[in-house]
Parts: sequence; structure tokens; C-alpha cells
Amino acid sequence: MEILAVTKGVRMSPLKVRAVTTQIQGMHALEAQALLANVPRKSARLVSKTLKSAMANAENIIDEWDVDDLRGRISELEQKVSSTNNKKTRRSSQAKIDAYQSFIDSPHKLEQTMLYIKEATVGDAPTLKRWRPRARGSASPILKRSCHIRIVLTDQI
Repeated sequence: MEILAVTKGVRMSPLKVRAVTTQIQGMHALEAQALLANVPRKSARLVSKTLKSAMANAENIIDEWDVDDLRGRISELEQKVSSTNNKKTRRSSQAKIDAYQSFIDSPHKLEQTMLYIKEATVGDAPTLKRWRPRARGSASPILKRSCHIRIVLTDQI
């Protein structure tokens, strides 16, 4: 399942924000949040804000998942656990089974411990164009760039 959060019209250059979003792509959501808290950049604060919004969206999902679909996933994971010899794969699959089972049983839909960042992208937003006076009556442009931050979380790696 995918959860989306978008922050639009951020008054910062997309190039500066992309430097931060490429660092967190594919990470566990809680690890990414800890990493962003320690990065001393304005763009890290903006990306962290969007990530927190996506995590809150994930917690408050009400009817997105079908219980039959989850039971199918659980049976697939149980087959994977029984067929593999790798301890790490078996442990992670068992953790997912427990999480899906707790999801079916609880009123809260997704826990933050299950979430991974599938996609963290930055797109261009409208650019403000201003003019700076120059010598001999000419002018040069000032481009004040802005961007849209888009984060997609998923429960699968």
C-alpha cells in the first residue's frame, strides 16, 4: 500500500531540496526522520515536515486495505518463511506477518515501524521573475525558484 504526501509551493530551489531527498530514498521512515533531524539545512526541515505528514496519513487510513488481501499476503509470507533457510529473511517476514495480523486486529491502520520511503521527488513550481537594475539602464533577471516536495511511503521494501 502506498501513502502520499505533497508540500506545494515551497520557496526554495528544487536543486537544493533534491540534495536532501536523494539521501532518504529507500530508507526506513523512522531512520529517515532521525537523519533529517540531524541535517543542518532548511531543505531538510521542509522534507521532514512532508515526511511527518505522510506518516500521519499512514496512521489515519481507515478503509484503504482489504482484509482478504492482507490474509493473502500473510499466507504468501508464511510460505516464504517455511521455504527459506535465511535467518534474516525469515525474521523480517515473520515481523511483517505479525504487523499485518496486528493491522487486521487493531483500529489503527498502519504503524510507523512498517513504513519505508518508496519515492521522494522534488518538482519545479512556478518561478517568480524579478529584475535587477544594471549599468547603462539595462536590467538582468532574478529567478526566485520554488518547488513541490512529494513523498510516497510503502509498507513493502
